[in-house]
Amino acid sequence: MPFPSWMLLALGCLLFGCANPVLPEGGPRDTEPPKLDTLRSTRNFQTRFKKQDIVLAFDEWVELRDVFTQVVISPPLAKRPNIVRKKKTIQVIFDKDEVLRDSATYVINFGQAIRDITEGNVNPIIFVFSTGDYIDSLSVEGKITDAWTGKPVDKTLFMLYENLADSVVYKERPFYFALTDKDGNFKLNNVKSGRFKAVALTDLNLNYRFDSDAEQIGFLDSVLVLGREVVLDSVLVEVDSVQLDSLPSDSLSITPNELAGTGKPPTPPVPKVNIQLFAADKPLFMRSKEATKYGQVKLTFNQPPGGAKVSFDSVGQVAVFENDKDTLRLWYHHPVQDTAWRVYVQRDTSVDTVLVKNGLRAGFLAGAKLTTATKQTGQPIRLTPGQPLRIQFNHPLASFDIANIRLLEDTTKTAVQPLLVIDSTEQRSLLVSFPWKEGVGYELQVLTGGVTDLFGLRNADSIGQKLTLGLRKDFGTLTLKVTQLDNAKAYVIHLLDKPDSPLPLRKWTVANAADFEVKLDLLPPATYTVELIEDLDRNGRWTTGSYDLHRQPERFVRKTLEELRANWELEAEVGWLE
Repeated sequence: MPFPSWMLLALGCLLFGCANPVLPEGGPRDTEPPKLDTLRSTRNFQTRFKKQDIVLAFDEWVELRDVFTQVVISPPLAKRPNIVRKKKTIQVIFDKDEVLRDSATYVINFGQAIRDITEGNVNPIIFVFSTGDYIDSLSVEGKITDAWTGKPVDKTLFMLYENLADSVVYKERPFYFALTDKDGNFKLNNVKSGRFKAVALTDLNLNYRFDSDAEQIGFLDSVLVLGREVVLDSVLVEVDSVQLDSLPSDSLSITPNELAGTGKPPTPPVPKVNIQLFAADKPLFMRSKEATKYGQVKLTFNQPPGGAKVSFDSVGQVAVFENDKDTLRLWYHHPVQDTAWRVYVQRDTSVDTVLVKNGLRAGFLAGAKLTTATKQTGQPIRLTPGQPLRIQFNHPLASFDIANIRLLEDTTKTAVQPLLVIDSTEQRSLLVSFPWKEGVGYELQVLTGGVTDLFGLRNADSIGQKLTLGLRKDFGTLTLKVTQLDNAKAYVIHLLDKPDSPLPLRKWTVANAADFEVKLDLLPPATYTVELIEDLDRNGRWTTGSYDLHRQPERFVRKTLEELRANWELEAEVGWLE
């Protein structure tokens, strides 16, 4: 009688031991990527390719990672193919409705997606096929950088269109595309000869179209000609060449000498295409408007409101404007009557209206107080030599009483006479100037009633602020020279104390000059950065590009200077586009 199979299995386990299978331990580490078995795989570099499943067979088990981001197919397909792993194969299964383009070379770049399952060794497979009679072989490479920061941009599309119309980026997928790496570099291989529009795009919704205000774009000013067509003495000939062709010319021209010998000009190197990526100016709009409290209309925008024009009905009120980044405040007071009026905010052709209601003044004046904007800590302020002391209040100031403001010098509390000014650009600030002495302490006292605000309110509490003077030896001197300017153009120069600072420490505008020089004393020790902007529209700031207007972003130079040390004089020179 034969033994049951379960008994044989049990006997085998008793004799030889049973365990879960594991990979053998020890031995050299596997560093080889999985090898492609070409006999069992779909043939690479096929011509006259007909739509079929593509099978890539390997000599070992493989895994597929990050297909969505790693696998790039160019030209892009209308339908996303299904890319799957089956045992030791990777398969690309085209959608049943996919129609491949005629006479087009397709490139499937698997990037870092195909790995072995033991050590993650990558085989960067590139599969190429053509629906025409030959494989296209031209290439384009380059770099994409952010127009303002100058930094490389990762995972950005570089796209080529056969259709040269400007509207193509809104309506069609590109004929070819590539993705940048972390250094902003890209390379596009197996491109056919022809004339292309070259565009860079941060494709946030992954549809290969420029259709979102949040997407950045960049473009070449000229048509990119990956050429075989040139004109020689009005005769069209074919050559292997890659050139940039300025719009609107239809072809390139070469001289007879260039065709001497071989009958063709030498094939030039792969072109290097550099594109600056920019965000277009967003339409200015108002996010919110507040006029519920007497004395202040608060208007908040989606960006600094430099393009907004604000006006209001004149009913005898006193008004003060204050800008704070993306917020515009209109402080107002009507000393005679409490009446309603309107504020008008014009943006291009649209106008927003804000109603300022009456009946709010009495309640506000009954409880409002004039105080400093920052809490008094009793700690002394350390001033830069030559700079005024700034005391900021919670309301715009109208006047001050010198009799109720005292500046005391040294430990002897000797009263000295300062120069007092309400800051015209920031009316909530009182500036106190004096020929400060090094090593001497000061104390400012604003007695009750020393300052009066826009509403006629006076400070009810005394204000005291101690200060000391920084030593001149603790600061440095910078002499900045800017050279190689075009005296027919205008420039904006920024000095930053940090490379990524949103606001410049100093700003100058230069026009109709070949160079610029300034000496800056008493700068804190730091490593400063200079920004030099070519201000083509002379609006005093950097202007971004516009795809629709064929306008590139304004060019600029950003240079980090040598470190400025304490008690040190530094001379720095920045050349335009050096």
